[in-house]
Amino acid sequence: MFLKFVQNIFGLDISERNLRLTQLKKSGNKILLVSYNEIKVPAGVFKDNQIVKKDEIIQLIRKLISEVKGSKIYTKYVAVCLPEPKTFVKVIDLTYPKTKDVVTEIIEEAKKHIPYPLEKTYLDWQYVDEKSKDRIMIGVCPKEIVANYQDTLIKAGLFPIALEIEATAIARSLFPLNKKRPEPVMVLDLGASRTGLFIYQENYIPFSLSLNISSNDLTNWVKDKLQLTLEQAEAAKRKIGLHEDKAQGGLKRVLSEPLSKLAEQMREAKYFYYEHFPFQKEIKTVYLTGGGANLADLTQFLAAKTDVAATLANPRLNLTAGKIDLPAEAAQSYATAIGLALRVYQEK
Repeated sequence: MFLKFVQNIFGLDISERNLRLTQLKKSGNKILLVSYNEIKVPAGVFKDNQIVKKDEIIQLIRKLISEVKGSKIYTKYVAVCLPEPKTFVKVIDLTYPKTKDVVTEIIEEAKKHIPYPLEKTYLDWQYVDEKSKDRIMIGVCPKEIVANYQDTLIKAGLFPIALEIEATAIARSLFPLNKKRPEPVMVLDLGASRTGLFIYQENYIPFSLSLNISSNDLTNWVKDKLQLTLEQAEAAKRKIGLHEDKAQGGLKRVLSEPLSKLAEQMREAKYFYYEHFPFQKEIKTVYLTGGGANLADLTQFLAAKTDVAATLANPRLNLTAGKIDLPAEAAQSYATAIGLALRVYQEK
């Protein structure tokens, strides 16, 4: 495969609020972080998850690369994630006679599940189990979204070797590389503008979905309820969080309503998994990542509301500390960028 010959890449996480990149380097059996950076994206650059101001985002990408922390980036090869709300992941069963071509079988079965006309999407797939080959994980994205990202990256002087579904990249950063995880877990990616949830089991993602809450939504909720400025509300979240003993637990009471709704959506996702993937093991842990995961005592709150142990994820799990490292609080925001950069070290 092409990736076997292209080891010098960087991961680029493009979202409506931020651009982030990481570059990794292998030294013996260790994988080191050698470069990283992030930059804010002004409002109006994106619309409905498409880049509408390409010239502006191109300049931001170039600035992100030129001002990188750590080693300079010389490669043009990049792995990028597609916008999660526009992608679709599902595990399907092949029920057609095995005498048919497997690609034809997958296409015919996928038509029953994907939310877009097949002729207007790109479809990727992999076997859940290489031995039985009767379960397939499919991922799809509208062609117009892929073309929008490809065109922007090429005009920025980059060569995209992979346009990947975000949940796949995140899972790669949070769990041991090239090792199957037998127990199913839930992953909650609480980002600035949206929240993604997916189940991860062994080496695949049975399903993923977007939730209608974000870290910025929580900030705005605090701002409106306590009549604060946006800056004051964000500072209150960082300094007080959900602590019972800070501000007399006042902020926890304010945030309890939206976070309880989030917990309810997490419970619904868990039961959906049990209903549609019978005979699977129980989900006993949820891993929190994304910048919003840094909200103090969020793990305790969600664990109490969902009856599932909650813990902060470690996006640096597969990395060894070197000359540079991400600040601990910032690491959660870099989960996607790290996972994208790890792609070349994943066995196929």
